[in-house]
Amino acid sequence: MASEPQLIVRRIGGVDLRAATELFMQQQRGYGRDVDADRLRPAVQAALEDSDRVLVVGAFHEGLPGFAHGKMVGVLMMTVLVSLEHAGEVGWIEQLYVREDYRRKGLGERLLSTALEWGTGRGLRALDVEIGERHNPAAAQALYGKKGFAQIQRTRLSKTMAG
Repeated sequence: MASEPQLIVRRIGGVDLRAATELFMQQQRGYGRDVDADRLRPAVQAALEDSDRVLVVGAFHEGLPGFAHGKMVGVLMMTVLVSLEHAGEVGWIEQLYVREDYRRKGLGERLLSTALEWGTGRGLRALDVEIGERHNPAAAQALYGKKGFAQIQRTRLSKTMAG
């Protein structure tokens, strides 16, 4: 009888830079975006180094040969922002991604729970997340809805700057 994989969720650090960059690239490519590792890596590294304002949590399959720190199979990144609307700090969940072959194992919920616990401990006033057109809206709304997120109607505009 095969045993269930040992799946853990923990905050990640510099040792996980390569794996986190690869997962973020995989996610972006799944959205049809052309992403270059050499361009993305410094942004991931900056996020990992700013542990006071950025939470990066990974989901790992532990005990696999060749993976000293476990194989990273999911990742969540949340940035702390100052909000006038909420009169204090809020968390902006920019990314929550689980590899397709590890979905439906509760990892997205565990990553989100870790962010909620961290945000509560820090005294954040709210957590915000945006579900894009390339996401699975039903799955995302089910996941976030279970954790008390409510849909609000907004239009987000974006301008790409130099780079």
